[in-house]
Amino acid sequence: MGDTNLARVSLVTIPTDDKAFAQIAERLLEDRDPGSAATLQARLRAVFPRAVVRARELAGESPMLYVYRDGGWRSELHGRWWETPDLPRLAATSEGWLIEGNATALGLLGIDAAELGTRHFTDFVAPGTLADSLTIFDVVQEGHDLTATVLLRPSSGYAIAVDIHAWRDGDRLHAVLRLADDVEAPSPAVEYDSPALKCRPETDSAFRGYAERSLSQMPEPTADGLAMRLRRLYPRADVLVADDHWLATRDPDTADETGSDWWKDPALGRVRYDAQALILEANEAAEALLGRGLVGHYWQEFVIPGSAEQVSAMLSILAELGRAESRFRMPRADGSLVEFDSYTEVDGETYVTIMRALG
Repeated sequence: MGDTNLARVSLVTIPTDDKAFAQIAERLLEDRDPGSAATLQARLRAVFPRAVVRARELAGESPMLYVYRDGGWRSELHGRWWETPDLPRLAATSEGWLIEGNATALGLLGIDAAELGTRHFTDFVAPGTLADSLTIFDVVQEGHDLTATVLLRPSSGYAIAVDIHAWRDGDRLHAVLRLADDVEAPSPAVEYDSPALKCRPETDSAFRGYAERSLSQMPEPTADGLAMRLRRLYPRADVLVADDHWLATRDPDTADETGSDWWKDPALGRVRYDAQALILEANEAAEALLGRGLVGHYWQEFVIPGSAEQVSAMLSILAELGRAESRFRMPRADGSLVEFDSYTEVDGETYVTIMRALG
């Protein structure tokens, strides 16, 4: 394979009917500087482990690259193999949050059903491939079906190669997987260490726990990616990069609170609930704050749409901490948002939250 400069080059992608792979190869060529055919092949193989790039240089002709998605023609990738029953199946929102998965798919990724809605697809990309994986997601989101062999990184941390068929259906993206046992998943060329993380306000141990957990699930951490995850539960959260740490701030426009025992006021809202977030008891102040009856309902019914699955993650964090002070926003019955400080104590399977309205 020659060292054709790729500044001006035409691509021929094979298979020729895979429009998604063609779009991805073109965008890699346009958006980044691959340098040579060999470098482009290495970039592609980080995500598509079978990819082969061959240059054709003939006198009087513009340079051309042949980009083989599967290294050549492969009969086993042809046909509608994804229609086979019992294969691992996943569904994600248009933002990339995993919301459905059968038992086989969850086992393959190494996660539990309770984590659906809290895990982003980028939690499972191979380190060093984040930008390219986002490009692939965008191409499928635009309506191009993708059939290819790609690398995934389950929660175990070890990369695996899988055949994938992905497509968009309405506002969801779907994927069917099967193991590609003829591909040896390479060790990642780059390993990313999680940065030192500081959180503000320092008094909010729940926010700190949520930020630390979110960061630990990112194989290739970015400040923007962490902020996106935090905003599922803390919509104002921001992440800034300093020389020796990242600073995650729950409310950038709010001054740090000074410590106080505000939750000891008996006039404040009080809610008691179990480990599944079923509300067992609520006083009048709590129901007045949220503008609705609470007993017999789950907290998931009352949070901002799109963040219900984060409730389980927060319950787990609160159980680990035993007690925590934080701040949340929830919609009232009329749809308006109410913001409140919260203080939660956990005793076995019982949670008690005290709420103080802001403003």
